[in-house]
Amino acid sequence: MQRRLLSRSLFPIDVLNSGELTLNNGAVLTNGLLQLTDGGGGEIRSAFYNTPLPVSTFATDFTFQLTNAVADGFTFTIQNDPKSVRALGYGGGGLGYQSIQNSVALKFDIYNNAGEGTDSIGVYTNGAAPTVPATDLTPSGLVLKSGDLFHAYLVYNGTVLTVTLTDTVTGVVSSNQFTVDIRSAVSGSSAYVGFTAGTGAYTAIQEITGWTYSAQ
Repeated sequence: MQRRLLSRSLFPIDVLNSGELTLNNGAVLTNGLLQLTDGGGGEIRSAFYNTPLPVSTFATDFTFQLTNAVADGFTFTIQNDPKSVRALGYGGGGLGYQSIQNSVALKFDIYNNAGEGTDSIGVYTNGAAPTVPATDLTPSGLVLKSGDLFHAYLVYNGTVLTVTLTDTVTGVVSSNQFTVDIRSAVSGSSAYVGFTAGTGAYTAIQEITGWTYSAQ
C-alpha cells in the first residue's frame, strides 16, 4: 500500500465518521460506532485508519464502553506492521495485539492472565504480550468493565504519553504517564493508528463510540 502523509490542515480528524477505516476479522462500524467484539468467544479483531498518521507528537481522544464484560480487553495501537491496515495479533490475553510488529499499544485489560489484575492499563511495544508490567486501576476507583461510558484522552509530546481516563457516569478520573519512544518503535514519524481487541473462553462486547485524532 502506498503511504501518503496527510496535511496538517486536515486535523483534527473525526475518525469514526471519516469513512476511512479498514475493519478486520468481524469488526463492524455502524453510524459512527465501532464494535470490536460482539460478545462471542475466541474473537480477534482490529480496525485501522487507512492512511498513516503523524505520530511524533499527537493528541487523541476516544470514548468506549465494555458491556457484559468478563474478558479480555482492547488496545489503542500505532503500528507499521508489514500487513499495514490488515494487522491482527493473537486473541485472548493477546488482546488482538500480541505479535503485531513495529508497534506501540496502550491496553485496556479486564482479565487477569499473568498477574496484571482485572482492571489495568499499560504500554507495550513490538507485539509484546500485553499482560505485565501493568498499571492497576483499582486504587483510582475506575472499573473498566462496569458498563459505564469512558472517555480516554491521550497526549504524546515525543517522549511521554499521558493517559487521562474519565468515567462519564461517576466522574472518577485517573491520569497516568508512560515514557515511550514511539518513532523508534514504529520505525518512522507516521504509522497506522487504530484499535485491536480479543476475547477467549470469557467474553465482552467492546465498542468505541467516538474517536478524534490530531497532530500536534
